[in-house]
Amino acid sequence: MLRFIIGHKRFIILLLISVFVIFFLFPELQKRPVYYMMRPFVYLISSLQKGLMFAVSGVGGVWSGYIDLTEVREENQKLREELHRLQNENIQLLEAKAAYDRLEQLLAFKTQSPYPVITARVIGRDPTNWYRTLMIDKGEREGVTVDMGISVPSGAVGRVIKTTPERSQVLLLTDRNSAIAALIQRTRDEGIVEGTEKGLARIKYLPPLSELQVGDPVLTSGLAGSFPKGMLIGRIHRVEKQEMALFQQAEVIPSVDFSKLEEVLVIMSPEGQIPEEETGLR
Repeated sequence: MLRFIIGHKRFIILLLISVFVIFFLFPELQKRPVYYMMRPFVYLISSLQKGLMFAVSGVGGVWSGYIDLTEVREENQKLREELHRLQNENIQLLEAKAAYDRLEQLLAFKTQSPYPVITARVIGRDPTNWYRTLMIDKGEREGVTVDMGISVPSGAVGRVIKTTPERSQVLLLTDRNSAIAALIQRTRDEGIVEGTEKGLARIKYLPPLSELQVGDPVLTSGLAGSFPKGMLIGRIHRVEKQEMALFQQAEVIPSVDFSKLEEVLVIMSPEGQIPEEETGLR
């Protein structure tokens, strides 16, 4: 215990001597002792304040950044939704324009047609692809009957094979069971256009001496009753000549793209004729 007290006395004496020496060696300390003695504490407190302010400002910055980021995300989401809406509207407008262009062509054809026609919409196709047929939304109530011809401005499509009060089934000219009386425009040779397994068409029973050429237009002859004379069916793609054959035949590329049909015309009275000068073909 005595040693502890003596040791503490020595420490206190050394501390007082150190303070006295420091006080004696630094005149400024003699003038403003409180200032210099409190200066370390002030520096320590100031440092703590700065650290605390930095931490608070950092947290505030992070919070502000989070709020700004949330607002940016919400704004981006709204912009994406608006973009999708505008894209959908643009698609609908393009579809409406395409439909308008098609109907405008049909209307122009109806206006110039020398025989009565009605417009029908394609509402179905044969899913099996065994028969090449279409379903249209016009039937017996509109006066549609079996064997009436179906066409578009670009040419013949097929003929009606079945009707109901509201709709009709159309056999395309590319079906193997189809047969349309036709003629070669340049040579005036007559034959029968039938469908093929490839989804094309072939004109058969042509005279063996007929001078066919690739690209020759093939027209309806008007003899079968479903179509008036002079309607375009297609063009000669390949001539198939065989020696000693009684007839010759040729492959025909149809003028109509059957995969893109959406509206068609039903020929209500095929008795009218299309003058050859109006077909624009030579």
